[in-house]
Amino acid sequence: MVTIRKFRSEDADEVRRLFTEGQSQFAAGFEEDFEAYTRESLQADLADIQHHYIEPAGSCFWVATVNGKVVGMVGIQRRDTHTGELRRMGVDINWRRQGIARRLLKTAEEYCRRQGYTRLRLSTVTPLKPAIQMYQDSGYCQTGQGHYGSVTVLHFSKDLEETSQ
Repeated sequence: MVTIRKFRSEDADEVRRLFTEGQSQFAAGFEEDFEAYTRESLQADLADIQHHYIEPAGSCFWVATVNGKVVGMVGIQRRDTHTGELRRMGVDINWRRQGIARRLLKTAEEYCRRQGYTRLRLSTVTPLKPAIQMYQDSGYCQTGQGHYGSVTVLHFSKDLEETSQ
């Protein structure tokens, strides 16, 4: 059974492992760029998840677990009083196509609504075709694109309607 819960410090190594493995699975043809991005990320926000996602108001990080093992993750960082940014979405290759990413996305969106955010934005890269499809199916619209080395980065945004809780 999959459980989604807030990140705890003892999850840090598993989150970094999941991130690294996830990056390598989509790197074909872009290995150098993905390796650089992975290195930078592990030295930046993923080096101290508590500091970047748990302590700041309006930010959070969740993990999906099965029998205590981290199989998915997602974070939200506050960008301004009305905007959150979805970060570090990932699901273990052995647990994909089972609705975990959609549950993580729903958890993040609900959190953003409770924070009073009216917009959620994210960036992803073109090799992550299943993620792009999920975001589009979930109401995200592409707002622009850029590059990270030779990889095309797509920017998406979604206007969050008021919660009906």
